[in-house]
Amino acid sequence: MVVDKMFHKTLLTVILFYGMTVMCHAQVKISDLFREMPDSLLPVLSENNRLDMIDFMASGMKAEITNRLGGSSEMTMLTDDSLRVKASDGLTMTLLLVTPLDSIESGNKVICCVQTYGTDESMLQSVTSFYTTQWNQINQMPPLNDDDTQRIRALDMQTILNWEHDILKKD
Repeated sequence: MVVDKMFHKTLLTVILFYGMTVMCHAQVKISDLFREMPDSLLPVLSENNRLDMIDFMASGMKAEITNRLGGSSEMTMLTDDSLRVKASDGLTMTLLLVTPLDSIESGNKVICCVQTYGTDESMLQSVTSFYTTQWNQINQMPPLNDDDTQRIRALDMQTILNWEHDILKKD
């Protein structure tokens, strides 16, 4: 009888621990991933800069900081699964947390990073890359569900629309 109680307590503890681990893993937020992002992916921002931006956004304040180069950088959007940072006049980074159709490396989420370069709206260039939630680069775009594919296409489309708007505005 004593062994039964001990077994049940141990089993209950293991189940609770496993459940909490699964729930914590499933609730990954883009702000947590941005906080852990290697400096090499956005060298103009230090870890403290990234933490300040997240805190400012959470407080409802303008998330503008002085970056490592002495210029201004601003986080312009933050949700649970996406964020946008205008790192400088010539670089905007958008991060999207997407779900691949097949599990990748260590989880069921992938980070889509879209870096848009340029100061002239008619000459913007975007580079899209993918990472695991541990910031290991994925060499090719993983198969994604339709919603996530549309989110990524919308970023590309925004670049095209900005270009067309700028060209049409000049005529």
